[in-house]
Amino acid sequence: MPESRKVQITGGSTYIVSLPKDWAKQKEINAGDSLIITPRKDGSLVINPEREYIKKANIKELDIVDTDQDSLMRELIGIYMAGHSQIILRSEKGINPESRRTIMEFTRMVIGPEVIEESENRVILKDLIDPSEFSQRKGLRRMYLIVKQMHEDAMESFKKKDKKLAKDIIERDTDVDRLYWMITKHYNMLLSNPRLIESLDITTERSLSYMLVSIMMERIGDHAVRIAENVIDLEDYFDGPLKKKIIDESEVALNILEKSAEAFFNEDLKGFNEAIDMRDDLVDKNDRLMSQVKQEKKENVTPLSYILESISRTGSYATDISEIGINYMMSK
Repeated sequence: MPESRKVQITGGSTYIVSLPKDWAKQKEINAGDSLIITPRKDGSLVINPEREYIKKANIKELDIVDTDQDSLMRELIGIYMAGHSQIILRSEKGINPESRRTIMEFTRMVIGPEVIEESENRVILKDLIDPSEFSQRKGLRRMYLIVKQMHEDAMESFKKKDKKLAKDIIERDTDVDRLYWMITKHYNMLLSNPRLIESLDITTERSLSYMLVSIMMERIGDHAVRIAENVIDLEDYFDGPLKKKIIDESEVALNILEKSAEAFFNEDLKGFNEAIDMRDDLVDKNDRLMSQVKQEKKENVTPLSYILESISRTGSYATDISEIGINYMMSK
């Protein structure tokens, strides 16, 4: 709960204000301890004990005894996204070859962490990327370009029955994931280290908006993969007027994505609203086509239904981007 405290002046020029007692106890602050005071662009101050910025605080240790490989990978990604700069993996019984392979696969999947020390019972990973070298904005724009191309290619594979192209789209999803993880990690690092906010010339609110939009982009990428997977399952003989209508619906979804993304990068309130207004047309088209799909040969009903659903979800997530953008602009 906010507290009101009077400012005192000593020596004619030094402003002094007392710290809340409960907060000081919670942070274990004692006489002689140093505090880091970070001015924010909005005029507020962020106060934290200096020891919270000690590099060691960014180290995360993980025991991997009896951990299955899928769980180990999920835990490593979670630690990475939380913003830890160093990960120490331990096992009293020795790290088995399967776990070592999982660790190496993890370093290939994400941006930054590398093995800097390795022994029978321990592996140390260190993030070699300086936060100032990564821009959430550039990472998000790269994500947008990748998922947009994935969706376009997924529909091209649908149009031409190109199953080789469909398989290629599925493989690209890793590039989307690694950018999403990096953007999320960047946001969590800013939360844990307010000094980065000023050095990177970004507000916490803007960083949060980048992270939230990256979630939508990652989901749109997942649906491009889903379209590609169902193109592979389609029988080769599927063709006709319905096919063109599905391609036309995809164009509407893609237009919403393009308008939302560009409006987000340009902070264009009018563009946000135009993108959201396009959603009703997409929903109407999808409802009509879903009814027509049920009249197709039974071998194609399921994959076509999934393709249509993914096109619709792509448009929905794209309008979510516009809503995130509006919320950010209204909070400024």
